[in-house]
Amino acid sequence: MPWNGMFVLSLCLVLFVPLHAQDKVPETLNPKFIFHPDNVVQNTEDYAEIYSVMGKYYQGVEMAQPDLLDEVFHETWFMRDTDTPNTATLNIENKSKFIKRVQDHGPYPGYASDRVFATVGLANGNLAFVRVNKAPSRSATSFVLFKLNGKWTLMDKVWADVREGSQTVHRSLAYTATESLLHSYFEALSTYNVEKVSGMLHIGWDKKYLNPKGQLKTISKTEFLKTIPGQQHQIDFNQLFAIELYHDNLAVARVDFPSTNSTSFFTLFKINGVWKITSERSSSGHFLD
Repeated sequence: MPWNGMFVLSLCLVLFVPLHAQDKVPETLNPKFIFHPDNVVQNTEDYAEIYSVMGKYYQGVEMAQPDLLDEVFHETWFMRDTDTPNTATLNIENKSKFIKRVQDHGPYPGYASDRVFATVGLANGNLAFVRVNKAPSRSATSFVLFKLNGKWTLMDKVWADVREGSQTVHRSLAYTATESLLHSYFEALSTYNVEKVSGMLHIGWDKKYLNPKGQLKTISKTEFLKTIPGQQHQIDFNQLFAIELYHDNLAVARVDFPSTNSTSFFTLFKINGVWKITSERSSSGHFLD
């Protein structure tokens, strides 16, 4: 075949390659797209498992089934609340004490009735926040879960008792106070102001996070304060804040850090009239192999 004939044939082959084949995205890049079927399937499975975990929790309490609670609670699970006179102190109850209390009490008829999922938020495919409302009692409870070894596990429960007479103006002040506290916290970290950071954290504060290898780590307040001088803390001015308030004495704040592709959930309680950061749960979207 003459050279010009080969050229024409080659040109025809190029022209007749289907457009979708020319534009096909490499398979390894597809998961970047939110609409990719793999992402849709994974999100659906995550939400379904989270709802299932929450269902087992409420069934375990209502029917006093400790085996269900043991299944869905992480070994380091904690419940925090300020159900004390004048919210003067913070209660912190661990897994074994909570399960024993439920077991000793027996069933809690009506505990799970009228509860609805108000918020279910995912971060990085391995961290989740759930808010459950109960309209008749005006109560709301929040939970944090980590996905560990491919399984969603309850890490924390926080709740606040209803305060009669709570007004919108108080909620506005509470929002401003909690947002200001978080900004001051990050600023104090960036300037290595250990004393200021210490004053913002409750004595029972701890941080649980997934390290770059996806392993769960816990650090206490005392240990954390020791690390501040040796760490580089920069204020990320692109932080995304979302703060949920409960009866003016509890706040759960989600803070996304675009520069590091990480997310933290902070709990803040108003204890004896003063807002304190009581815990932080964090994860990143990037893990090392």
